Parts: sequence; C-alpha cells; structure tokens
Amino acid sequence: MEETKRFLTTFMTAISTCSLYSRAHASVEELARKAHEILTGLIKERLELMVLEGELVVNRNPVRGLGLHGANLMKRFKRKGLSRVDFLKGITFIELKQFIADIADPDRPVMTYPHIKTGAVDVRVGGIMTGVEIDVDSVASEQIEGVKRLYRGISSFKPLDTRGLEEIVLNFIVSFKKEASILKLISPVSAYSEYTYTHATNVAVLSMFQAETLGFRDELLHDIGVAALLHDVGKLFIPREILEKKGSLDEEEWNEIKMHTLHGARYLAKIDGLTPLAPVVALEHHLRYDGEGYPELGSHNGRQHFCSQIVAISDFFDALRSKRPYKRDWQIEEIIALMKNSAGREFNPVLVDNFSRAFTLALKQG
Repeated sequence: MEETKRFLTTFMTAISTCSLYSRAHASVEELARKAHEILTGLIKERLELMVLEGELVVNRNPVRGLGLHGANLMKRFKRKGLSRVDFLKGITFIELKQFIADIADPDRPVMTYPHIKTGAVDVRVGGIMTGVEIDVDSVASEQIEGVKRLYRGISSFKPLDTRGLEEIVLNFIVSFKKEASILKLISPVSAYSEYTYTHATNVAVLSMFQAETLGFRDELLHDIGVAALLHDVGKLFIPREILEKKGSLDEEEWNEIKMHTLHGARYLAKIDGLTPLAPVVALEHHLRYDGEGYPELGSHNGRQHFCSQIVAISDFFDALRSKRPYKRDWQIEEIIALMKNSAGREFNPVLVDNFSRAFTLALKQG
C-alpha cells in the first residue's frame, strides 16, 4: 500500500506541476518518469483506480492518508467526469505523460490510450462493473465466502486480515446504491454450519443500511460496517459443541455463550489499525438500551454506544428472521412489531422507529 500511495502522490504532483507550467517543463518530465517507474512496478495485469463514496480505491482497497494529494486527485477526476481509471500492463511513459497533461488541462478532453481505460463506475448491487448486470444471489454468496475466509483465519495466535476485511466492507458500501430491495442483500442460512458467517454478513448489511438512512457517510459508515461484521467474532473462542448445540443450553453452557462478548472485545482491542468501534460493538451488542443484558459493566453505567444500539437491532432482526433447527423463522411484520414492543427497554426507540420506516420503504421501492 505504501508504493500505491507513493504512485498516487507522485502522479498528482505531476498533474499539479503540469497545470502550473506546461507538459514540456523539466519538472513534469521528471515526475512523470518517476510515476511511470512506480506504476510499472505495481501493475501485474492492471491497476484499477476508482473514486467511490468520496474515497480513492485501488484494486478494491480504500487508500487513506493521502491528504490534499488525494482530495485534489478526486477533484481533477470529477471535473473530467471520471470515476474509474484502469492502468494496464505495458503502459508506456509517453501514454502516462500525455494522460497527465489531459487531466491537468480543464479544457482538454481525455484521449484514448492502448493501456489506459477511463470512464465512470457503473454500480450494480454487490459489485463494480462496466455496463454489466450482476447476479445478486451470486454476489451475496461471494460475500459470505469472503466472511468465511476472514473468520477462519482468526485465532488467538494470528492477527486479523484487515485487507480482506476492507474489501468486504467496500463491497457492502457499493451495494447501497439501492438498485434492489434490502432483502436481496441479506441472505438466508443455507446450512447450520454456515450460520456464523451468514449472520455476520447480514448484520453488517443491516447496520450499514440503518447508518446510511441516518445520514452516516464515508469513514463512519465504513467503521460501522467493520464493527458489525466482527460483532460476533468472540463466538469463535467458544467450544463448537456448545455453539452448535441443537437442543436447549443448560445454565453453564449459556454462561459460556455470554462470554463471547468479552472474548471478542479483548481480541479486537489488540489489533492495530482497526476502528475503535469494533471492540466496543463486540462488547456491547447484547447490552440493552435500559442497561440490562450482558455483560455487566459496572462503572460503564450500562449505557450502550449509539453504534452498538444500531448493531443490536440488526442482530436481533436477523436472528429472528433466520430459520434454525430449534426455532422457526419469523415474518418481517412480526419482528418489527416485537421490536416496537421492546422499544425503550431493549432497543433505542428512535432507532426502532427509523428502522421500521426505512425498511418498510425500501421493501416497497424494491
């Protein structure tokens, strides 16, 4: 990622210098050569650069920490009507230098190049393509597989693969262009053993859906997605025979299950670079709005973080909606009625009202 940042910084500096002087200036030549050298080292088959939700995204991974260079590059692309640029293997110095001149001059059209493909991002549910419809069921399945790989890589002895996490959450963000019903973005449980991964995916989708309807954008929307995706990660530290027991749990087993909030929070708190919301939500998603629930937090005063309240609603909704060996699946109207009846005690009444209105509207529009 550091080489990617170095390329983008050099590329933008070359564009700025070209705007101030001309494409023939020695500084532009030098910067363009440096950018080409870095880019050539980065490209395997192609380097995909997109502007998405106010972020620069390279090969499906958000690139942060570019400051003014990143902001200016996005502005330049916007002026040209571009939100996607693909640099292909074999790109020449002449092509890149000419492209820099195209972007630098506000009145100059972007030319066609053999190894640079430009255009707008065409967003469909669950992915980024160019003029191609996406099979929503297929994309949902791919997302669950991604979550499965992420979760299976988690242990007390290994750090979390945050790169895989970023890619999954980015795909969730892309999905919220509302070209389909929210129900098309949440998946049924295909097998009992898949519940953990499917549930994590659905809770992330539902939490980001809520957050977006509340006006959350950019970094905070992303962080809620990450936290929701990892809310139940502590269950990976619970014995499988308890977690997947098909009958009723005894008191000892239930107490063990309740420990997953503490296990998850402790694990996530140790991961460098992870949003601070992740361990908070892992700890609090079973702590009720009225301060009851678990775990007992003593001096914490039993007050849930606002984002934990959002995830708690998503968690409850998806858990009841899912058919399991020991329970039936509930109808959406039944779940919302139960949530409304529990508002003020289990759930934040404002969030319940928002979820009910937004979800019902999304279903009608879908």
